[in-house]
Amino acid sequence: MNQNVIELNDKMKGLSSMKALLILNYLTESEDSVSITDISEMTGLSASTVHRVLQEMIACGLASKCEESKQYKLGYEALAMGMRIKASNYLLDISMGEMMRLNEISRETIHLIAMDEHMGIYIGKLDTKNPIGMKSRIGRRLPLYCTGGGKALMAYQSEEWIEEYLNSAELKKFTQNTKVDKQELLQELKLIREKGYAIDNKEHNPDIICISAPILDHTGKAVSAMSISAPEYRFPLEQALMFSKDIIDSTALVTKKISDRK
Repeated sequence: MNQNVIELNDKMKGLSSMKALLILNYLTESEDSVSITDISEMTGLSASTVHRVLQEMIACGLASKCEESKQYKLGYEALAMGMRIKASNYLLDISMGEMMRLNEISRETIHLIAMDEHMGIYIGKLDTKNPIGMKSRIGRRLPLYCTGGGKALMAYQSEEWIEEYLNSAELKKFTQNTKVDKQELLQELKLIREKGYAIDNKEHNPDIICISAPILDHTGKAVSAMSISAPEYRFPLEQALMFSKDIIDSTALVTKKISDRK
């Protein structure tokens, strides 16, 4: 174990919220199932603490226990989380060139958005080249139905998924422009599929305009979306629409990279 990892582990041991992450990190490095004693020795946590935290991790799928051997290993949710992180990193890597191009020609904030259950999540960002930027950050979650990236993702899901989402999601009005009528949203999703891009016309934030287009996998399902966002005073709707071809071209190139990889 290198010195940086050792130092990080020492810091994590003193933080109650980090104990599960410390155990998760050890389980990730272990090729075989391990005992509470093994985990305790390697993490420096007491056996009773390890046992308590493991029960919480098992409850949410981050760890699993073999009843016969009484040993522990990574749970399916932890494995799925690792796959999502790997997918996000891959998407960011193959999208960065086009994100940089859009950032250069628009001079505005570029986001790469993925879907996390019934929410969007920022997995990439290039800041505006103008003095005033957007208060967004990697890892921040955002609603799907009232954001450009969210609607671009929604429009390219299955009809069953869209129906389930609209029936279960809380459609809250953030601004006077937020659409919360299900039929109106369904009509907009249809138009997005026809045009190839989505618009957020001050629907989530009363000052922000956004144009976005989807990145598709080999089945035609949206796996992420790319967007250009900026304050309305320097990026009115008419100007945002001028970038529709650029953002469609960029996401089409990334989509082709994904398709060529299959």
